[in-house]
Amino acid sequence: MDEHQRVSVFEAQTTNVRELERAWKHINRQVNSLILQKNDKSVEVMTKTLALIYCALAESLFSKLIHTPHGLLIDEIEQVKRAANADGVTAGWVKCAELALKRVEGAKSNHGANVSQKLRMMIERYIFDPSVLRNKLAHGQWCVALNRENTAINQEITKEIESHTIVELYRRKHALEKLAAILEDIIESPNKAHHRDYWAHLTEFEEKQNELANWTFAKKVDQIFEKRSRMRRDDDCSCPR
Repeated sequence: MDEHQRVSVFEAQTTNVRELERAWKHINRQVNSLILQKNDKSVEVMTKTLALIYCALAESLFSKLIHTPHGLLIDEIEQVKRAANADGVTAGWVKCAELALKRVEGAKSNHGANVSQKLRMMIERYIFDPSVLRNKLAHGQWCVALNRENTAINQEITKEIESHTIVELYRRKHALEKLAAILEDIIESPNKAHHRDYWAHLTEFEEKQNELANWTFAKKVDQIFEKRSRMRRDDDCSCPR
């Protein structure tokens, strides 16, 4: 890969991320509408569709990140890709953070060590390999996942598929985007934007994840119906007497 190819990939993935964000919003609106209709089966189908969009977004966003112009060296990009291919996407994120932090002044100071430790913890806790879920759904394992040889049920991935409510997907998407924002600052502006915005990003990340940890699908349903009731009351109040 040369610099021209890097820029081309970055621009392509920027477009893909933008369109996938639009698709996410579109499907989310449909899910909310179906919840109001109490159409549980359609909610399930559209949630699986949203899971596929999340998988695509996760891959496009990571690719966009590592191909950022004037960021990682071409050889470093290849190192990240090799790590992801060999040990999974989490390893790719860890390698990206490790290489990016070398660009921060005083990387060997306490700040550098603390950021490195924090990013590794966040990546290992919140970044999930989207290819596993994507491949199972794409190969027809819509509710029950099979093992690699297709000779038995994979209980772990089956439970993961079952757990993908829209609320869980929101939590994953937020974690993905905030981690990408933190790493993007380190890659693009390691000695300005990173130092200026790191703690703000981290605080927002942790507060939102704590909030989402206590947000259940049942609470989301209640909120949607409460919002509709409130809108109806407002409409009634605005009608001429």
